[in-house]
Amino acid sequence: MKRIILAILILSINFTFSQNYFEGKNLYCKSQNPEAMKIFKNGIEILYLNKSLNKKYLKITSNIFFDAYKKDTTFCDALFFAGYTLRLLGDKNALVLYMAADSSYNKSLEFKTNLAAECLKYGNEKTVRIARKKYTEIIKLFPENAEGYYGFALTSPIIGDYEKGLENINIAIEKYKDINPKVKDDVFYLKGILLSLNSKHNEALENLEKVYSSYKKDLNFKIYYSLSLLKVSEEKKDEKMKKKAFNIYQKIEEKDQIPKEIKDQLIFS
Repeated sequence: MKRIILAILILSINFTFSQNYFEGKNLYCKSQNPEAMKIFKNGIEILYLNKSLNKKYLKITSNIFFDAYKKDTTFCDALFFAGYTLRLLGDKNALVLYMAADSSYNKSLEFKTNLAAECLKYGNEKTVRIARKKYTEIIKLFPENAEGYYGFALTSPIIGDYEKGLENINIAIEKYKDINPKVKDDVFYLKGILLSLNSKHNEALENLEKVYSSYKKDLNFKIYYSLSLLKVSEEKKDEKMKKKAFNIYQKIEEKDQIPKEIKDQLIFS
């Protein structure tokens, strides 16, 4: 598996949670058990009122949601909310509950995006491939939603299919533009890295320079900005640009974390 520092993933992952669903409306597996629904609604009320995300109340709320699920094991929404509150606590068991909810009901955008995002937090090969699977399912089930394409592209630097990642980030950008012409910086940041990984260094610079002020201190930015500056400087025989690339490279303190296939290209002599 191609290795890349995970900071970009943590910065970029999106947890999808519509306001109506957060308020316990439009449930996917609404229980017919009155007691389960009563317990669930109590959990929603506590969660909704707990604006400060107090850890004590989050733990209580997670237990309440799981109690609702135990009353009715077809109640996938209770299972999902139990996982959601554990995720807010940073509890690794959130992933198990997210996976169980998605297995119980396989057509929820909320379930799949939150499960995929949680998988990316772990960053190992197994969880990244689960995330890729979920984003691929989102593309199939919700082809007009940008998140599936964006998530697919987000996993590409790790899985190593850079060209497919670039195809998907371009689709995501067009779909984001349909919602809001001003696309967020993290999207162009990811596109810049994928362009650099695809050896399209002139285009990579265009995208990375768009987000310079936002990401100039980020490790990944320095790695791929330096690489693309160097490659373009060699193409143009521009010593000034090459010096700029070297200066950016020198600012990378964690040089041991640069992926080997990239480090081998960062030769300035």
